[in-house]
Formats: sequence, C-alpha cells, structure tokens
Amino acid sequence: MAFEVTKMGKLADRLESEAYEWCVESIKAHFNLSPGENEFGYENDITEVLTEDHIKEIEEFTNSDGWVEGYCQTALNSLCDRWRDENDKW
Repeated sequence: MAFEVTKMGKLADRLESEAYEWCVESIKAHFNLSPGENEFGYENDITEVLTEDHIKEIEEFTNSDGWVEGYCQTALNSLCDRWRDENDKW
C-alpha cells in the first residue's frame, strides 16, 4: 500500500478556521472593536460591528502588493464578502 495523508479536507477546514479566528482577533485589536455577546452568552459575529470604512481598509490590505498568507487572504475575503452581502454594499 502506498503512503497517503488521510483527511486532508479536515485539515484544510481546520486551518481555514484557525486563520479566520486569527484574522478576527487582528481586526478587533486594530480597530478596537468588541462585538459583545448575544442573549446566550456567545460572542456576536465581528461583521455586526464592522463599518464600510473598516471593510475598505481590510480590502486594501488583502489587495496590496505585500505578501498575505493564503489562508488569511481567504478568511479576510470571505469576511468582507459576507459583510457586503449582509449590508447590501456591492
């Protein structure tokens, strides 16, 4: 039997999730944001406290000529797209 790495899809999902959380923490720290908690004690989604100016600054970063790690770029693009969908800002 030939060697193979199993469950690579699960690994990719985990890395994407880690990158998303990492990016959210960076966003909260940079913009000094606190999404607060819902009635069940869970943290609200970061998109609820982001503004269009925040999104534009994040998009400038992801579209810059500087290096942005692939998982982080995917996470940030996803976050910005979701914010735009929720706020009808296309």
